[in-house]
Amino acid sequence: MYRSHIRLCLVVSAVLALAAISSCSGTKNRAPGVPAIPTGPAYCAKDTIHTYTTTATDPDGDSVAVRFDWGDSTLSTWSGWFTSGDTIALTHAWSDTGTYLVRAWAQDQEHLASDFSDGLSVVVVLRRAPDTPAEPAGPDLAAQDSSYRFASFAFHPDSITVAIRFAWGDDDTSDWSAFVAPGETVGMNHPWPDTGTYVVTAQARDTGTGRSGWSAPHDVLVRPVFKWRLRLDAGKDLSPAIGPDGAIYVASADSSLYVVNPDGTLKWRYQTGRYVQSSPVLAADGTVYFWADDNWFYALDSDGALKWRYRLIWTVTSCPAIAADGTIYLGSHRSYLRALNPDGTLKWFILANGVINSSPAIAADGTIYFGAVGLYAVNPDSTLKWRYTNTGNVPSSPAIAADGTVYFGSTDHYLYAVNPDGTLKWQYQTDGNVESSPVIAPDGTIYVGSIDNHLYALHPDGTLKWKYATQEPIRGTPVVAADGVVYCGSDDNYLYAIYSDGTLKWRYETGDNVAAGTTIGTDGTIFFVSHDGYLYALKGTSPLADSPWPKFHHDLKNTGRVGGGR
Repeated sequence: MYRSHIRLCLVVSAVLALAAISSCSGTKNRAPGVPAIPTGPAYCAKDTIHTYTTTATDPDGDSVAVRFDWGDSTLSTWSGWFTSGDTIALTHAWSDTGTYLVRAWAQDQEHLASDFSDGLSVVVVLRRAPDTPAEPAGPDLAAQDSSYRFASFAFHPDSITVAIRFAWGDDDTSDWSAFVAPGETVGMNHPWPDTGTYVVTAQARDTGTGRSGWSAPHDVLVRPVFKWRLRLDAGKDLSPAIGPDGAIYVASADSSLYVVNPDGTLKWRYQTGRYVQSSPVLAADGTVYFWADDNWFYALDSDGALKWRYRLIWTVTSCPAIAADGTIYLGSHRSYLRALNPDGTLKWFILANGVINSSPAIAADGTIYFGAVGLYAVNPDSTLKWRYTNTGNVPSSPAIAADGTVYFGSTDHYLYAVNPDGTLKWQYQTDGNVESSPVIAPDGTIYVGSIDNHLYALHPDGTLKWKYATQEPIRGTPVVAADGVVYCGSDDNYLYAIYSDGTLKWRYETGDNVAAGTTIGTDGTIFFVSHDGYLYALKGTSPLADSPWPKFHHDLKNTGRVGGGR
């Protein structure tokens, strides 16, 4: 009895001691604190997953897990274990619209749970896309390779944030912007490496999967880079020639022939007694031929020194042509076609019917074609091969196709196609004089301008492919680039670049008429003169087309001869 009493006392004492020790050491577990109010989207789309976060701390520093009550009679699973105070994220999608109260509670590893947090009110709506953004605001004209800023904004029917992106019209679309408040303007920059007309549009998206349609288009005309221009008083309707070294030969209204380096600096200049009246022509040995209104036909060497000059009494406005053997063919206002030897002596001459303004063209077999009243075909020995008579004068230079067809324009408003034997193949009527010389694309398309303010594109069978309207007459000869773009000047002061389908790529404004033929350097640079007195050099994207007759007088040297090179 005594021993049992002692044992009981010892047990009670031990229990009391342990309780005392436990109380003193603070090892009693406590529940986590109430989590923070959940954070996340206050507006959500139905059936769209959204993320919500909260934080919870444990007074004993224990790891915690959280669980969300989504307010739709569903609970999340418990999260994994996180360090006290960490941000914990879980996701949810509501299957119906309405307003829901999202709350969180926490537990520690002893499964002691906190009370519920305060709730976040979440409005769940049908999945509605943002409104279509406004038409992008930005420039209508832009320069090649320069960056320009465009801006747009969009609203959302549920007043939620939106992001915006831009399609630039060149197969490039920007990244999405950051999300911004509905109606807030977003701006982005873009350069275009190539010229042309581009359509800029904008699209909006919300924080879910909703996307708007594309906005109304904003058209941007990207013009070529202006490389340089040189003051020449170059008010004559004459086409430049380009030498093998890239030098540009151009006649000026100040009675000079200028030779300009590819960078726009002057190489040399030759002064004549009066206006230079013909486009220059370059021979294979570098000799430069041209006619001036002082009644001399000039031959200069490649350094600008006079080789010889031939006296002519009557005005010459046509460009000479050079045969494969070096013979120079030259027409005049008094109806004479002359053949000069390379040393400047007369070889022969013939008399035509009417003024010869037409620059001669030489076929592969040596036949010389030129216009007066009608089209003449002359053998290299000066005998007449045939003459095709039409009702008007022929001011333009003929173009010769691969099959020998000869194309020429007339003041009777027609473009003619004549077979190599002198018979008519077809004729196409415009609404004005055809003073522009025709050119031929690699696919056989014939391009020619008319004073009826149109550039015409005709199929090889003489049917209309398309026509492009300018604001004033087209007198100058077009030029075809290897990429199919056609360049053509107009009396409305513009140089036009037109795609092969007849749509505008760009237009470049000068200070006066652009009535001379345009040419293209081997690096794609576009050269032309304007009545404002300048020689222009614009950055192009493609060299001269490899076609039977791509420009005025056939090639860069203006030889006027099939096989004269490019």
